[in-house]
Amino acid sequence: MADALLRQWKILLTIPRYPQGIKIQKIITKLEEQPIQLPTYRTIQRDLDTLASIFPQLVNEKKEGACLWSMNTENAVLEIPNMESPTALVFYLAQQHLKNQLPPSALQHLQTYFNTATSLLDRDYTFYSNWRNKIRILPQTQALIPANIDAQVLNNIYTALLENRRFNGKYFPRNDDQYKHYLVNPLALLFRGTVTYLVCTLRDYKDIRLLGLHRFVEAELTDIPRSVPADFDLDQYIETGHVDYLIGDGFELELLIDENVAVHLHESKLTHNQQIIPCENGQSIFKATVCDTGQLRWWLLGFADQIEVIKPEKLREEFKQKAVKMAKKYQD
Repeated sequence: MADALLRQWKILLTIPRYPQGIKIQKIITKLEEQPIQLPTYRTIQRDLDTLASIFPQLVNEKKEGACLWSMNTENAVLEIPNMESPTALVFYLAQQHLKNQLPPSALQHLQTYFNTATSLLDRDYTFYSNWRNKIRILPQTQALIPANIDAQVLNNIYTALLENRRFNGKYFPRNDDQYKHYLVNPLALLFRGTVTYLVCTLRDYKDIRLLGLHRFVEAELTDIPRSVPADFDLDQYIETGHVDYLIGDGFELELLIDENVAVHLHESKLTHNQQIIPCENGQSIFKATVCDTGQLRWWLLGFADQIEVIKPEKLREEFKQKAVKMAKKYQD
């Protein structure tokens, strides 16, 4: 009895998910690698018929004269033991918040797990089930509607990166009036808010580019292998400010900030080396070493009249000119 149960379990493990299928002869080949007594063709056939009477997901169909067996788990996955509530919650949260960060092929493979998890949480009321109604993830800045990306284009770009291949892309640059055709060498993906960026090199050039995925209108896979520059490090690339639209070298930033800004920057630091020095009038002097980026400027402008740029002088003059232009727009 124990030998038969082990054999049937091993048989189940060889069955692929529909629409793929497997012949009994292929099952025998796979079982040759297992530490069990190799069953005959007829024994496996009987075992499959028995298992199919127990598990409705186990199906067979004839294709080109051959009988192919598969697990039809379109709506739910067969698991022993069954998925538990904590695991279901993890799959549910992954589906909600990580779907843009996973290759489409992986998402397709995981869809039955997502369906099983949602069904379990809806059916079995537990503390974990109710957790979905107790959390929300909010954007740090003004929420924007994501740009549309063609599904096939997205799939091909993800596949190229996943399989270490280059692709031919048709791209519409931000400050251009016509499409550009590139041979793209993908290096990494970066996710910022609603925008996904591709870190890459183009053609045979070595300089690293940052391209918005939503600006690709075509992407065709090639068999040309992906090449990673010897000195490329994704974390270093991010830390040096390239993702934040690097404008110049780093500098010492000095601001005069209002009290509520000081409280905010005490709780959420801009840099690890920052200093906040209180003044007698309730304001504070803020000092930090920062990268010279466009992102820094957008962040500073978000505080409007609650901050004043003191140093560097060049940045102070830049903000002074911006303030003058803004004031003119609001004059009657």
